[in-house]
Amino acid sequence: RAGARGGANIEEDPERGPIAAPSTTESLIERGGAGREPETTGGQVLGALKAVAGFNNLVAPNVASKMGTDDGAKGNAAKGAKPPSRVKKASMENDEVVDGRQAEFWPTLLRALKLAKIYYYGDQKVRARVLLSVMLVLCALTTGLMVVFSYVQRDMMTALSEKNQPAFYDAINRYIIIIVIAAPLFALYNYVQNLVELEWRLWLTRLLVKKYFSKHAYFALKAEGTMDNPDQRICEDARNYVQSCNGLLLAVAQKLLSMGAFFGVLWSISPTLLVFCFGYSLFGTIVTTRLFGSKLMGLHFQALRREADLRFGLVRAREHAESIALYGGAKREAAAARGFLAIVAAVLLRKIAWSRNLALFTNAYEFATFALPSLIIAPRYFAGEVEFGVVTQAGMAFRTVQGALNIIIGRFEQLSGLAAETERLERLFELLDGLDGTTSSTSKKMSKADEVMREMNEIRAGRAGTIARSVVDASGGGGELALEKLAVFTPLSGRELWRDLSLTLSAGDALLVVGPSGCGKSSLLRAVAGVWTTGSGAIAAPAAEDSVFLPQAPYMPLGTLRAQLVFPASVSDEEGNFDEDDEGETLLPRMRGDFDDAELYGALDAAGLGDLPERFKAEGGLDATMEWSDVLSAGEQQRIAFARLFLRKPRCAFLDEATSALDERNEAAMYERIRGTCAAVVSVGHRSTLLKYHTLALRFDPGVVNGTSGVGTWTLMRMEEYQKSLARSPSGSMFNVF
Repeated sequence: RAGARGGANIEEDPERGPIAAPSTTESLIERGGAGREPETTGGQVLGALKAVAGFNNLVAPNVASKMGTDDGAKGNAAKGAKPPSRVKKASMENDEVVDGRQAEFWPTLLRALKLAKIYYYGDQKVRARVLLSVMLVLCALTTGLMVVFSYVQRDMMTALSEKNQPAFYDAINRYIIIIVIAAPLFALYNYVQNLVELEWRLWLTRLLVKKYFSKHAYFALKAEGTMDNPDQRICEDARNYVQSCNGLLLAVAQKLLSMGAFFGVLWSISPTLLVFCFGYSLFGTIVTTRLFGSKLMGLHFQALRREADLRFGLVRAREHAESIALYGGAKREAAAARGFLAIVAAVLLRKIAWSRNLALFTNAYEFATFALPSLIIAPRYFAGEVEFGVVTQAGMAFRTVQGALNIIIGRFEQLSGLAAETERLERLFELLDGLDGTTSSTSKKMSKADEVMREMNEIRAGRAGTIARSVVDASGGGGELALEKLAVFTPLSGRELWRDLSLTLSAGDALLVVGPSGCGKSSLLRAVAGVWTTGSGAIAAPAAEDSVFLPQAPYMPLGTLRAQLVFPASVSDEEGNFDEDDEGETLLPRMRGDFDDAELYGALDAAGLGDLPERFKAEGGLDATMEWSDVLSAGEQQRIAFARLFLRKPRCAFLDEATSALDERNEAAMYERIRGTCAAVVSVGHRSTLLKYHTLALRFDPGVVNGTSGVGTWTLMRMEEYQKSLARSPSGSMFNVF
């Protein structure tokens, strides 16, 4: 059966476009595992250097900055067409742009409170509220103790001025009692504060990790390029947000309690002084927020983002050290790192300059508070209406109340940081929820991020909708894999690769998918795996435990050799392994992981790696912990992937150029073993040596309509027919037939 259709413009390479093949993220998806791997683009450094020079005046925020960028969008932009994402002016000189939108200080702080409600109204709300209550009670006790201390200090200063020795030593005795109470009280207060921060951070990070690795969200974020550095947002921004939010909560509570406690003190001394305190604080707050609010918030956000880019570039250089060395690209990477560093320095210099301006105002503003109370109360003291101790108490009360009213001024940089961290976390929540098609956890109102996700979903759906999926019933004669009128669209640009693909694989069948690069071969495996869902038609595929996907670049998780073999399951004693979350939900794939040593050795022997444990005997054999992606060659890593398959013994195996790094002898051994283990095999490959291991050939051809690119075509034939077509081609090449 063959299909030939046209009509859509080809604007991207589906195999090297929005989802680069091979990619580590795709490796995680196709084997059922999940783990964070960074993404990048070769143009990122160039774009960064252009930004320093001021060339990048137009950017597509969160779409064209990472490897996941849809090449279709790039093609459209090159042709003068509007890319599918919204385009905004956002250069490095615009410090007030946060995630592609204008920085808004007060609304963002209000959203920080909404983000905090997720924790205090979540599944751990009882414990969270109890700890919060204990912390606030301790805050009140420490504040009350400071009020008592102010009176002791007043009596001490009055006794000194009057040279009243008995009264002075009486104040000293009370001061010692306060120290005895304060030492354990403040220690307990700090302990509870740190405990609240830790539990809040753990809860928030677990929630983000759960969302990030559910329903292939991490894969979609990379594929669509909708966000920079999600790993930094989950780790560092979550930590900084919790610390800032908790610190500010305590500061506000303490200031309010202090203000309430000293309000009466200040009023009893001088009502005029209290009124002046309120007016002075209002003046400082208005000046600070109007002049410095959006500017410092935007700069803090830019600093977080640019430092993450610098760190990511260095991490990527470490991961690809061998390739860089072989290419002789060290100078280029060093220049790239210097370019990122220049951007970081430019942002930090602007931030330092604005912090200097803020400090200039706040220093003058706060130093004035040491003299102002005395100026106001001095006439009464000189008139003999108040004692000298009252003057010192008035100064302390004034600064306490004024400090409570001026919390925004005193903690302005921390508030700016909290606002930027809230923006980044809120956007991460919005995008993760948007990928699920649910309303954002942080806002019932549609945000700009939600609008972007809605646009992407509309592009995804387009004319195609969603591919229908079901689990094949091999025992009922339904075959091992069935495709019915399948059409696949690329996720972001919505380009139709091919349509009306129908086939059924029965036990004993082996399908080889061939064709030139960019025609949609790997996209077929993505659709079968459920990674790409946009399209039409139906797929009846084996259950997850009955199928194994082997990408070209196997993923090697951190851990022991044993952990490499049982991936994506986990060994029971693996460090940092948690099989269930706090709600008892299984975190690991529902597949066997308790293989004994004999089974593991057998799988290694079958993959031609029987000597591997012996090679690392000194390090622990099967329990040796190494950086396996560096220790093992590409061919050995591919054979580790085959060993995983031999352990699982699935009914159906899907191989995406899984033997590209193997010699012909090892390739033959792997395929012979697979044919004896699996009922059906689907392979994507370019080598002519693969022909003899397959019974069917599915050939994809790029479509051409009126001389331009269009929807691709496909041809399904028996292997004998395909080999005859190769023989009729001029050189007998696998690809000249195209």
